[in-house]
Amino acid sequence: MNRRFWVLSLLIAISCTTATAPQREPVHVVIVGTTDVHGWFNGHVAVPPRGGEGIRYGGSATFMSYLSALRAANPGHVLLVDSGDLFQGTMESNMFEGEPIIRAYNALGYTASAVGNHEFDYGPIGPNAVPRSPGDDPFGALERNAKLATFSLLSANMVEKATGRTPWWAKPSILVNVSGAKVGIIGLSTPDTPNVTMAANVTTLSFTDPVAAAIREAKSLRERGADAVIVIAHMGGRCNDMNDIHDVGSCSEQQEAMQFLEALPQGTIDAYFAGHTHSQMRQIINGVPAVQALAYSREFSSLDLYIDPAAHHVVKDRTNIRPNTMICPVVYAGTDQCDPAQMPAEAKFVPRVYEGKTITPDVSVARILDPYLAKVATKRNEKIGARSSARFTKASGQESSLGDLLTDTLRESAKSDVAYVNSGGIRMPLPEGELIYGDVFEVAPFDNYLSVVQMTGQEIIDSLQVTTTGDRGILQVAGIKYVIDAALPAGHRVTSVTLPDGTPIDTKAMYRVAMPDFLAAGGDGLMPVMSKLPKERFSSDFSRPLRDMWVEMFHKHAQPLVPKTDGRITVLNAPPRTNGGD
Repeated sequence: MNRRFWVLSLLIAISCTTATAPQREPVHVVIVGTTDVHGWFNGHVAVPPRGGEGIRYGGSATFMSYLSALRAANPGHVLLVDSGDLFQGTMESNMFEGEPIIRAYNALGYTASAVGNHEFDYGPIGPNAVPRSPGDDPFGALERNAKLATFSLLSANMVEKATGRTPWWAKPSILVNVSGAKVGIIGLSTPDTPNVTMAANVTTLSFTDPVAAAIREAKSLRERGADAVIVIAHMGGRCNDMNDIHDVGSCSEQQEAMQFLEALPQGTIDAYFAGHTHSQMRQIINGVPAVQALAYSREFSSLDLYIDPAAHHVVKDRTNIRPNTMICPVVYAGTDQCDPAQMPAEAKFVPRVYEGKTITPDVSVARILDPYLAKVATKRNEKIGARSSARFTKASGQESSLGDLLTDTLRESAKSDVAYVNSGGIRMPLPEGELIYGDVFEVAPFDNYLSVVQMTGQEIIDSLQVTTTGDRGILQVAGIKYVIDAALPAGHRVTSVTLPDGTPIDTKAMYRVAMPDFLAAGGDGLMPVMSKLPKERFSSDFSRPLRDMWVEMFHKHAQPLVPKTDGRITVLNAPPRTNGGD
């Protein structure tokens, strides 16, 4: 009897314990995303519009302080990812073929980065940006960076043509454990990659359908136990209003991110981190929270996921998309901004406090990067013997003062009839004042060289038609004028091409057209035209990069250089800016 009573008591106790056991709370994961850093690990110094002391913002050392604050507030729960284009944009990155960026990302603690189009720009190890000798490996610099990285390079839709597999230096996806929750991360690259990098470096690769790749990888990750699946993609969006995450009315439907997310079956992924377009997103698209931070280490995006490992799913009604955060060591009083363009009339700087911590650039990260900065300082600060009376601006969908300056001096140097410069190749404005070598480098960081191509007037018209489809920036030109009607179908938007005096271009005459070798090789969509021209019509000068030619030409011109446009490109019925990316 006593034994029965003891057993019954034990069963009751177990039953009561089981009934009252608290359910496990979902795992809170904070995912932080950057994109299109383009070598800007040292941040920026900008002068406010009304003058005064320069404002420094961005950069890895300051970003590390934000991450440290987040990690202190959420120990073991922070996941750091990037959506591609780590390289290409600054002297301190390019002169070392991306090595300092990899070391910075290692120190910051990234888990993964998508493969962007500019990851391929360095080509073989050494000075050549593309293979020029037998045995040159077009992936040489990228492979070296992949070996150095303590994080994964991801692309599920990038495969070798010969094998159909992902190259050894990348992975399609990874599965990571974040405080007991298994998070799958899929990488995607823009299918447009061959058009927006040095095409010679990716001839052995295919960039396949990203939707099919994402569905395949998500299924595989779920089968392997993933509780949540996110995508980091070098395929971006462009939304003009980030205040209401449910309002997509300001988002361009033409962008890859929107098209991808609309095509993806609901429930496939739980979050999307975008890149490539140098714009912003903070919206829920087809049920998926999608974020994108501005480029050049200016800001980061972040969101909170609550993951139930027992049920293997995300608790969607608890997902929180945080506002994008500008990377500032100090801010204007009463704001979280240090943007010089938005400087209040009575600006007062105060220390930036984030997650309860005062932001101070991290000394240990700075120590890693300082040697690279020191090695380029002399060349960066070298005066070129030229000055500008005001800032030369850039634009991707219309004529710009900087586009006119670059094409005019390119045409003059090459003694050509016409000159082209692709808008996407103009990376930064040219500042006002005395110019240094670093200013020109930031305008033209690519290792492009002069090519002169003999083209008929009709071939010039054809080249303008294929570069005004709206997929990416238009061609800046010298020696001709042209009119674009954006309301017409792609391929028929150029309605007039004339010489500067208004004379229609002769469709049968031959013209010498100077351009970066990137364009001569078919970049920025020119392949349909350039691939049909006989080789004897091409000539190139690989003795010095175009930026050094521009340094020389700026010095030769009357000083100061004065920004101007003269109506050589007319755009009718211009839509909101929707270029495909950089």
